[in-house]
Amino acid sequence: MTKPVVEIRDLSFYHGKDKKGIKDLFLSLEKGKVYGLWGRNGAGKTTLMKIMTGLLKPKKGTVLVFGEGPFENRRTLEKICFIQENHPLNPAWRIRDVMKVASYFYPKWDDELAQETLEAFALDPAKRVKALSKGMRTAVALTIGLASKAPFTIFDEPTNGLDAAVREIFYNLLIEELEEGERTVILSTHFIQELQSYIEEMVVLHDGELVLHQPIELIREEAVYVTGQKQKLEEVIHHSDALEVKTLGSTASVLLEKNSDAWALAQKQEIVTETPSLQEYLLRKTDRKNEEVWS
Repeated sequence: MTKPVVEIRDLSFYHGKDKKGIKDLFLSLEKGKVYGLWGRNGAGKTTLMKIMTGLLKPKKGTVLVFGEGPFENRRTLEKICFIQENHPLNPAWRIRDVMKVASYFYPKWDDELAQETLEAFALDPAKRVKALSKGMRTAVALTIGLASKAPFTIFDEPTNGLDAAVREIFYNLLIEELEEGERTVILSTHFIQELQSYIEEMVVLHDGELVLHQPIELIREEAVYVTGQKQKLEEVIHHSDALEVKTLGSTASVLLEKNSDAWALAQKQEIVTETPSLQEYLLRKTDRKNEEVWS
């Protein structure tokens, strides 16, 4: 059996006195898969990414990347590329300098891919970083991530600041790069709708805890809006399994998970069903709201 690329056991990491961070996390990531990492602000995504990439040392538990702890481990860090949101780039350097320096850090660096990616993004290698727009700086960082050929690569909010045309270019480049199936990639984002077509499994954090880790196709089928007469759905509306309730006059719409007791109750009534978007489901999954009245 192939060893996982990332193996996390009983991980905890807290920031300051408020105890925010990661709590008792178990997670395993396999070679060649694309994972989506989703969570609200403060869910623990950034902390988890920094621990996996050796920027933070675990305070409790075990974190192994390619079988070794990544913290201050050069042998492991050479296999990891972490493209952060607002990735730090020296403003005085030209783009070609950025690529040259990046190539020193990644043994599998592909200079040809770097040049092709810069051309696809319409980036002039002679331009200085300080002269670039936010979107162009993001494109430079994405070029590093792709050309690094790092076996474990994380893109944090990869499309932040990119217009629709440039986002499409990135997606196409990413698909081409992942066809070989040798790289494990995490796409971390607040907005999952656009990236979901490229993701195989979702990792969802809430308040530092892992609340979902499943193939994305299963998660898409997990939830359902049921709509019917409010009076007949009274038991469903007030059930603890209800993720969201909307009412309009005598009609109610309730968001449920299909493995819940409330769904079994709802099916006994005359209802209409509708599949929520993945973003809607994850938002409600991590923030159960009280009844909301349509207007």
